[in-house]
Amino acid sequence: MRVSVDVKHKPKFDKVSAQYRQQAKDAVSAGCFRIQGIARTEILSGTKTGRIYKRGSESHQASAAGEYPASDFGNLANNINVQIKAGGLSGTVESKANYSSMLEYGTSKMAARPFMQPSAERARPFIRQKFRDLKAK
Repeated sequence: MRVSVDVKHKPKFDKVSAQYRQQAKDAVSAGCFRIQGIARTEILSGTKTGRIYKRGSESHQASAAGEYPASDFGNLANNINVQIKAGGLSGTVESKANYSSMLEYGTSKMAARPFMQPSAERARPFIRQKFRDLKAK
């Protein structure tokens, strides 16, 4: 299953000049990559407070419910991809790891370890500022 977050421009930008259009494309792209960066960073190096256990000779600290997922081998972080749609005025940040939705939303046996929605929420002020900064050059 896949989990994704979309970043789209507002329709009021449809009638703007080419220079505004390019700036809007840049804002969409920057916003998508900001979401991806937050998610990857938190998964790979964010604070975890779950249980510690051994797997072979290696110790691993799991994530607790509500935290970004803990990384074992980097598969989840490496499968968070950005796709900018044709035209450049919308984009998707998507986690393609087959267990993404189980982590994001939880299961009957495991509480959620959301990572896409919290990353999008943390990136929201950055994205809004990018669109506020659109101006003629």
